[in-house]
Amino acid sequence: MRLNKNYIHYGIALVIGLVLLFTLQPTNGLTEVGVRVIAVLIPTLYLWLTTNTHWTCFLTLALLVMTQAMTPNQVWAESMGHFVVITVISYMLLNVALSETGVIKRIAMWFVTRKFVQGRPYAFMAMFFGSNVLIGLFMDNISLAIIYIALTGELCKTMGLQKGDSFYTCMYTGVMWGNVILSIASPIAHALPNIVMGLCETQLGITITYAEWLMVGVPFSVVMWIVIMIGVLLWKPDTTAFKNFNVEEVKRTLPPLDTRGKISTAVFVIVVLVVLMPSLLINVFPVVMGYLNAIGVAVPAMLAVAVLGIIHIRKEPILNVPQAMRTLPWPAIIFAGTVSVYATPLSSEVTGITAWMSNVFQPLVADLPDFGIIVVLMIIAIIFTNFLSNTVTMVLFFNIGAVLLVTGNTNMAAFTIIIALASSMATLTPSAAVPSPLFFGPGHITMRNTVTHNLFFVICSFFVILAALPIASSFL
Repeated sequence: MRLNKNYIHYGIALVIGLVLLFTLQPTNGLTEVGVRVIAVLIPTLYLWLTTNTHWTCFLTLALLVMTQAMTPNQVWAESMGHFVVITVISYMLLNVALSETGVIKRIAMWFVTRKFVQGRPYAFMAMFFGSNVLIGLFMDNISLAIIYIALTGELCKTMGLQKGDSFYTCMYTGVMWGNVILSIASPIAHALPNIVMGLCETQLGITITYAEWLMVGVPFSVVMWIVIMIGVLLWKPDTTAFKNFNVEEVKRTLPPLDTRGKISTAVFVIVVLVVLMPSLLINVFPVVMGYLNAIGVAVPAMLAVAVLGIIHIRKEPILNVPQAMRTLPWPAIIFAGTVSVYATPLSSEVTGITAWMSNVFQPLVADLPDFGIIVVLMIIAIIFTNFLSNTVTMVLFFNIGAVLLVTGNTNMAAFTIIIALASSMATLTPSAAVPSPLFFGPGHITMRNTVTHNLFFVICSFFVILAALPIASSFL
């Protein structure tokens, strides 16, 4: 049945492409090349939303070359050769080192084994969810989900909780909420921010640094952590089983951090500092910081991967790179590169797609101020992303906003971050985000036992993001 359903989607995508190719006219600024690009892009988006994002990426790259909007070398360079791909790979490898050496588990368990947590279930949840948010600033959301789902399982087992128990469901839902927040709040090791930062630079000529993104993302994360805890307090799960959680007993089960873990931690901290310092200290050390800024954010991580591969402890490398490479989520990485390449044909004068979109959409919002347009885009993006891919939603609404707002007085760097945040608040359904099936699939949570709480989270996120817009505009 599943196979037959996919073939139906393949047929629909083919029909959409052919209809667009033969009926869409090169008018209002749109060129014949632009028609061919749209006839490839729209069916691709449809397949990404309904089937998969792995072999469809290879298909769309091949078809994009055939449109002649870009040369083959341009397509390869701006997709698989895009900075997003090597950046995400490098930071994911560092995440593997931190995970395999026990650093992540050690940090997470440190949070929940503070003395004041004993006998206080809400303090326990605040610390556990807080550790998820903090660690997630530096770890890709798929790895974060896998690690924290395992940790949650261990903690629930310790307390004797089972699937369906309200405390069990609350724990997994809180972890999922934190994962959603961190998929976009930090560009370090996260594909989504890097994708939209690349789109912003390519299409609008605006560079957003990691430090600038974090100036919005970190406060957003803190406020959303408070939202998580408010949601937990309103939920009021049955925490009777927490009496079985013994802080000292859990502490005794934790092995000490060994040399491999300490070196991995030190190397990762240095990488983060090197990435953030150019934006913070450029006026103090202009030459050195200018150089670090020029080499970009991927190089420090790449050098760190090499260092961890070179250093051996007890005849074993700290990071076994070939083995670690096999654990990376390659479909997601390829998807990130494929999404990134479309920035060029969408903004190119050869296709005329930007001019065409402007001529089509501008009359529809002519009576709305820029702030009103942003609010409308945010609302629709939040709705869409809870049923469709958050990456596709982000790219789609960024491009619509870039067309509608670029001629006004809107701070487009702020808009880029805000629409990315809105496009990532995806918690309602198993298809809302890439890690969602890891929570819904095994039955840790279900739509039935979380829909009310997820709606609360999504609605609150809208108002938090809306409040962040003027703040972001003031310093970006």
